[in-house]
Amino acid sequence: MNKRHKRPRSRLTPAYNNMAEILGHDRFSELVAISQLRRVWADIVGVMMAARTEPISIEKDGDVNCLFIAVDHPIMSQQIRFLRDDIRKACFKRCQIKSLVKVRTRVQSGAGIKSKKSHVIKNEISLSDKKRVALELETVKDRTLKRAIFDARVAQLKYAD
Repeated sequence: MNKRHKRPRSRLTPAYNNMAEILGHDRFSELVAISQLRRVWADIVGVMMAARTEPISIEKDGDVNCLFIAVDHPIMSQQIRFLRDDIRKACFKRCQIKSLVKVRTRVQSGAGIKSKKSHVIKNEISLSDKKRVALELETVKDRTLKRAIFDARVAQLKYAD
């Protein structure tokens, strides 16, 4: 009897295990976290801001994580600074990114995650909405600042899903 030499059956392993072996488990989990964060970025910061910002990396700084966000203009960097606590909470809630203590920005030309959905820009908002915005701004004393905030808020209301 002529027995053929049979090779052992190959075992399929999940790509997750192979990639984690190649990159290292820590680095691979960072890549998974940043990809999850990129998917929900527009839900975290809003569509308008997501078009001008994007999370680019999560790096270890001792035993805490630091999120780096690319912005297309220094003003967006300031806006991220105002929202950093909300961003940190949302990163934990939506993507289970733990020990995220620092949020840093880098100005990078062309930064932003373009939305796949088309958004409708309303031609005009109602007078009652404008009055509501004006009432919200009663406490602002500087006329120039009040006008800038009013215009920005009205533009934001025009940009609807």
